[in-house]
Amino acid sequence: MLQRSLSQSQPIRMYASKKKGGKKSGKQSEEETEKRDPDEDPVDMDKMEKHMQVRLERLSSDLQALRVGRANPALLNSVRVQLKGGTASLTDIALVTVKDAHNLLVIPNTFGEHTLIDTSIRNAGLGLNPRLDKNAVIVPVPKTTKESRDKLIKSLGGMAEQTRVQIRKVRHDAMRQLKAAAKASMPKDEVRSWEKDIQTATDKYIAKAEELLKAKARDIEQA
Repeated sequence: MLQRSLSQSQPIRMYASKKKGGKKSGKQSEEETEKRDPDEDPVDMDKMEKHMQVRLERLSSDLQALRVGRANPALLNSVRVQLKGGTASLTDIALVTVKDAHNLLVIPNTFGEHTLIDTSIRNAGLGLNPRLDKNAVIVPVPKTTKESRDKLIKSLGGMAEQTRVQIRKVRHDAMRQLKAAAKASMPKDEVRSWEKDIQTATDKYIAKAEELLKAKARDIEQA
């Protein structure tokens, strides 16, 4: 009788306990998550700044490789090519190499796109006049003149803008992480503090990009 009584009452107790305990467990889990959040940084600032630094170093490398009056593939880094499905960076759809000291050679990855590349380089505002060579494009680099220096300086703006966009993308990713943390009952004043830190870092790296641009512009003017 004792065994029967236990077997009849046990399902009732277990059902009630599970139902009540389930809710309690959920609350405990949320509370534990909220307790852990303050101990964990919502954004890894070191990692974020490292990504920004990588973008900055890439710009620095491109600018250093840019020689006035001499052929260098970095000269075409800012060129966008109009394709049927939209625009693409020239360096994504073609191989850009040095043919000789005063000529660049552009070889499309896809046969038949050489005419589109030729037109895009010609209309890029770089003062370059490419010519077709079978399925490739040859880009003569003119000798240094005041006009060519001015056009080259203008082209630097496109390189710097690409870097600014990349840095802001890193910022966007960090803000998205912060927003996710804010939903987990993160204090508003703490959220604002993190937003300020993220924006400060972003401004710092964009300012560094501007400094690199100005330094290169001075070098070109003095060439």
